[in-house]
Amino acid sequence: MTPKKALITIISLFLVLGLMAIIFPSDGIHISESLTLRFPSLTDVFPVADTTANGKNDPEDEIRAMMEATRQKQFAAFADSLRFYQDFFDSGKTRFDLPNNDPTWFDRFFLHLQLASIDSSVVHIVHYGDSQLEEDRISSTIREDLQEEFGGAGPGMLPPVLKIQPQTTVHWSRGALERYILFGPKDEEATHSRYGPLAQFANLNGTAVIGIKRRLDRKDRTKVYPHAGGYATIKVLAGKRGKLKARLDYDRTFTTVVGLNPDSTEKIKTSVKMVEAEPPLVDSSYTKLNVYTWKLPDTTSSVKITLTGNTEIYAVSADGAYGVAVDNVAMRGSSGTIFHRIDPELLAESYKAMNAKLIMMEYGGNMVPSISTSNIDYIKKLVTRQILAIQKANPDADIIFIGPADMERQSDGRWKTYPALRMTIAALREVALENGVAYWDMHRVMGGNGTMSKWVKREPPLGFTDHIHFTRRGATHMGDLFSSSLRMYYDFFKFRGRHNISDKKLLALRSFNDSISTAEAKKPVVEETTKKPIAAPAPKPITEPVRKPVVAEQPTRKPIAEPTRKPVAEQPVRKPIAEPTRKPVAEQPARKPITEPVRKPVAEPTRKPVAEQPARKPVTTKKTTEQTTAKKKTRRKVNDTENPQIKKRKQIQQTTPADQQKRKVRKKRRPVNGQKQGSNTNLSKKQPTTPATRREKR
Repeated sequence: MTPKKALITIISLFLVLGLMAIIFPSDGIHISESLTLRFPSLTDVFPVADTTANGKNDPEDEIRAMMEATRQKQFAAFADSLRFYQDFFDSGKTRFDLPNNDPTWFDRFFLHLQLASIDSSVVHIVHYGDSQLEEDRISSTIREDLQEEFGGAGPGMLPPVLKIQPQTTVHWSRGALERYILFGPKDEEATHSRYGPLAQFANLNGTAVIGIKRRLDRKDRTKVYPHAGGYATIKVLAGKRGKLKARLDYDRTFTTVVGLNPDSTEKIKTSVKMVEAEPPLVDSSYTKLNVYTWKLPDTTSSVKITLTGNTEIYAVSADGAYGVAVDNVAMRGSSGTIFHRIDPELLAESYKAMNAKLIMMEYGGNMVPSISTSNIDYIKKLVTRQILAIQKANPDADIIFIGPADMERQSDGRWKTYPALRMTIAALREVALENGVAYWDMHRVMGGNGTMSKWVKREPPLGFTDHIHFTRRGATHMGDLFSSSLRMYYDFFKFRGRHNISDKKLLALRSFNDSISTAEAKKPVVEETTKKPIAAPAPKPITEPVRKPVVAEQPTRKPIAEPTRKPVAEQPVRKPIAEPTRKPVAEQPARKPITEPVRKPVAEPTRKPVAEQPARKPVTTKKTTEQTTAKKKTRRKVNDTENPQIKKRKQIQQTTPADQQKRKVRKKRRPVNGQKQGSNTNLSKKQPTTPATRREKR
């Protein structure tokens, strides 16, 4: 076929198809009830585009429609993830209460943590609190979790003199250091307000040594806290007044090649020696502070700092080369109302020197027993004053207020939550949110009122028997809950970063998500009305067999409960048993005649054997008894020097050896000659009777 004929054939075919599309009925040709022939119309094959009044397409409307379609598609992809985060932020038990309910509140803090690994800096988190934090509890768990995520090592800031040892670090000090604290007794306070970031300091006058070492004495803490060691950055915060010389010695590991292994590899021997570090870098750019810094070439887990001079030492820190550090500042008995009394300029310079970007205030437990409706407003003003003091000293840092946990006291023999606890939590949350501070509710995280009793009864227990403090396991569990909550906000931060979701876009996503939720909430109402006739018969056969066993099991429980109730009903039978026990209680006066005769026979037989010792006299002669009595009388009258026995001993001692030999011979001859030993003296020797005769024998 030639090309001309092929073209004519194709054109003819299109003409025939177009003619069929014009004349073919729009609703098709019905051949039977189940068969209908349809043919597309010309408008189906060639759709007519919408035009404006002038008969032309609007390109802006088309672009707008395309962008909206793309946005809806993108929002639909993010809807599920956003709903997951939003549900946690709205109703999660471990959630944070944030100012203006803004889930992006932590963004600034997370940016600081991410930049720490880039610029090789250490970001400090200062964790203030009461006795719940002693021994580095809660803080050590939070520190370990954050250092695992963002890098870092070491215990962070430590005071120069530490009374209660942390569970991850050995801290010791000796020498000319005198400690002053702001949260203790009045006699331990200083005459000024220069306390530094830890609310305490030590006055140095002479030479002192401070040691910091990783703790390994309880089980194997390398598995529990692998980042507790590995110090690479050591700092000392000292006062500007006076002079100070600082020296650092640390354990350094040396490796030497001592030969070859059988596989021709080098055989290496390691040894640890304490060496002196290079002189510190001194930053004296501050007004009231000098900062001494050592950057070690290798990491170590044991350092010794020697300080000489006369100045104030505010803190010593042991950190990694970069990452995050959590400083545990436990103040036993404190309610956290002392920050406004610290020198604000010194506090600001200390926060800046340590690069503190997050302040956590865990207080409220010591307030609960004394709080009432009459003083709650004063407490709110006092807490507000502390928050404002820290914000003024460190405006670049975020603040988290951690409220008290469940606390109980005994009432009517039962442990019950303090009545003022909820009032205290509500006041602290209100103050925190009004001042732009995040709030974390430990009471809600635990489970509410009465949870402390459950924690105490758990095995192993999570709470102490005082129903106020956590055990180490309980503190670790609480630290894990805090870290998991913070990690949820960090995941949300990374989710927005991966998808380049700005704040404006986040608001649009929320609106879209809310519209979907509203539509989904309306759908079940429509579907239930349409599906009622179909779904009604279905649940009946399902629910009926479920309910039957429940009804059938009720009569079976009666015979089990009846025998347990019968003994309760038969309490009148116990009355005759209880009556005789009550009668002796009522007849207490009748016990007097019973006790009197009991005492007499007990006393008489005990005295008779003692008094009847002379009953052994019949064994001896009358003369022996008279001699014994005479001996007693003479002993009372004569002195020790006039005692005949003593005189006799002296005479024996004064005799010559020949006379003593004759006396021995006579004693030996007496039994040989058959002499009768019936004399009173011999009889007294045979009688181991009275103490008087024993004394006479002697």
